[in-house]
Amino acid sequence: MFFITTDFLHLTIAALLGALILVFLHVMTLAEAVNYISQSHATLALFFGVMVLVRAFEPTNVFAYLATKMVIISKGEGKRLLLGIVAITAPICAVLPNATTVMLLAPLIPPMATQIGIDFVPLLILMVFIANSAGLLTLVGDPATYIVGDAINMSFTDYLFRLSLGGAVAVLSVILLLPILFPKIWRAKLKNIDKLSLPKINHPRTLAIGGLIAAFVITFFIIGESL
Repeated sequence: MFFITTDFLHLTIAALLGALILVFLHVMTLAEAVNYISQSHATLALFFGVMVLVRAFEPTNVFAYLATKMVIISKGEGKRLLLGIVAITAPICAVLPNATTVMLLAPLIPPMATQIGIDFVPLLILMVFIANSAGLLTLVGDPATYIVGDAINMSFTDYLFRLSLGGAVAVLSVILLLPILFPKIWRAKLKNIDKLSLPKINHPRTLAIGGLIAAFVITFFIIGESL
């Protein structure tokens, strides 16, 4: 945990080092450690599959298109831009791992902010706030949530009925605090909006197929435990 907090070692190395220490100190045997991993096939499959799905969308340029569209819709008003970031980040991070999604969306913010003449750091901070909050809306929005839910055998629908309200309250709290957290941008009138051009959507067939697969995945998240 110290190495992860200080970023002194790569996350993977720190995690494996921690596991090896547990084995070395006889907190668990090597066989028990391997057994824990073998029981986590569902979790590993989810992370791998959804990250592949997110990466498959990247060449289509759909994230850049949506982000730029969001800025244009704001019509030069800072408060609309902030609310737009919430509107685009929350639904995506509710059904896809928030860290992976932010890694794809975050690089789009600095060039857009530079074009319209505002500081990009607050926009990135807001995106992280919303991604973490929206990750609580569903069982699969955040890796930690899924790991805990899987350990206690909580289904996707159980989570929706019992705990999704917490995520909704978190997102709503951030929205209500926007004028206080980002007062300068909230009151700002943005420049050069008309100069922004929408990025071209690449590989529309891939995007359409990916959308169908995403809908298929979300559907079976909901009904899968009953099959």
